[in-house]
Amino acid sequence: MQILQAARELFSVRGYRGASMRDVAAEVGLTLAGVLHYFPSKEDLLAEVLQQRTDMDVPWFEQTWAELGSFRLAVRELMVRNMADPGVMRLFVTLSAEATDPGHPAHDFFVKRYRTSRELFSATLAKARANGEITRPVNGPLLIAVLDGLQIQWLIESDFDLLGALDAYLDSITG
Repeated sequence: MQILQAARELFSVRGYRGASMRDVAAEVGLTLAGVLHYFPSKEDLLAEVLQQRTDMDVPWFEQTWAELGSFRLAVRELMVRNMADPGVMRLFVTLSAEATDPGHPAHDFFVKRYRTSRELFSATLAKARANGEITRPVNGPLLIAVLDGLQIQWLIESDFDLLGALDAYLDSITG
């Protein structure tokens, strides 16, 4: 849907608080009332933008790992996928920082997302270790911190070798 795509781009460039529903409407050639017909509030629009990508992430990663047969390659492909759409990457980085404020409309979403991500990555790492793909103990929060940090560095400095840094980290845990 064009409204979601426009909102995603505007939120990623201007931040949630810097983009208005009127901006979204102008971007897609609708009136404000036209956008409000589909999304009664800015919070509803934000929730749908975030949920849309989140709903795709876990199944995509699991399928990619199964197809490639390698945890390492699946994590690398996750980064390649994210780099192919810097707008989405910027959206999540920007909004997760803004959402550290408990009053931000995306605060609860990111609390849940990080809680779920820690659980999923911890289980994924345990599976990779049981398969012999990872040779050292690694916890989910550390992997999330590495991935988030590398993405931030790449968004700030586009010539930063994100994949090279990721490969170095993966080398350190896969032996």
